[in-house]
Amino acid sequence: MGLSFGFEEISRHGDRYHVNQVFLFSDGNPTSGEQNWNKIRHNISKKATDTKLSVFAFGTDANIRELNALAGVTGGTYTFVTQANDVRLALNEELKRRDKVAAINVQMQIVIKPDIDILHFYGHDLVTDPATRAAVLDKVQATAEKAEREYGVESEEDLVSKDNGIRVFVPNLAVGDTYWVVFELATPQGSDLESFGDATVQYVDTLARQTQKQTLPLELKGKIPPKIVAEHGIGLWTSEVTFYAIDDLYERDTSTFRKRLTNHLKVLENVGYSLGSSYLADDRIVLNKFLSLAENLGKQQVSSDVEYPKPQQMTLLRMNAFGRLRNGFVQRVNQ
Repeated sequence: MGLSFGFEEISRHGDRYHVNQVFLFSDGNPTSGEQNWNKIRHNISKKATDTKLSVFAFGTDANIRELNALAGVTGGTYTFVTQANDVRLALNEELKRRDKVAAINVQMQIVIKPDIDILHFYGHDLVTDPATRAAVLDKVQATAEKAEREYGVESEEDLVSKDNGIRVFVPNLAVGDTYWVVFELATPQGSDLESFGDATVQYVDTLARQTQKQTLPLELKGKIPPKIVAEHGIGLWTSEVTFYAIDDLYERDTSTFRKRLTNHLKVLENVGYSLGSSYLADDRIVLNKFLSLAENLGKQQVSSDVEYPKPQQMTLLRMNAFGRLRNGFVQRVNQ
């Protein structure tokens, strides 16, 4: 009900000269109205035609997966809140970023040659649910309409609605944002390939006020140094391990949590040593600290220890932020 009211108010009073944004404060456990999350996302996508929804999650029982997915439908941000200052910091980042949007309606179509196996696509989930897919396509349409209305630019024909290849939609990117796409591929033994396939990228350039489109061959001899590719591939793997470890903590399964992080620390040590990577060495330090924190969760250290903020919540917050940092999307915010 609250969200519907917020969107209705924006439809009545919003205009193209202002940023329209709704902020939701919730534990993600609806007790009235629509309670099916697929339908909730679909309904929000239809209402948020020109509005971004950002979500603040509260409580130890917060439904973080659904709230995170809900924010993603409109290109908004998700923040797990453990103390009031988290809200202030998140809002400040939103304000800094939204005035520097450089591209909107960013779409990618990646076609890998049929004789090459795609073992893994890091940092992304396959959208198979019809309602979720429809919600994404609704958002694509709304973003295209926004580009034409606010920048006078008609978007190219959608790539994400095509049937072939892997399609990726990013609502917007600000100046300095980086979006990494990393695959793990298996090529046939003894094959003589010149490329893995092609990647087509298109977007509306908000500064030049025109569309940009480019098709790039995924060459075997790419221009990016192999070390950088390896570092980001391992970084995305680290992100996935971190989010699985967060699930372990929510289940209070500290044994699996320790094993998961310990095993991945060995990977980081071996690969980091082989590459001579300070980047992976830093990740080892961070994960070791998380491991130490988890060992002390729930243990009173001194008699003055208080219940709030809960150590588990703080650990989960920091792990969530670290996981997002390594999952392929880095926002650059000037301090």
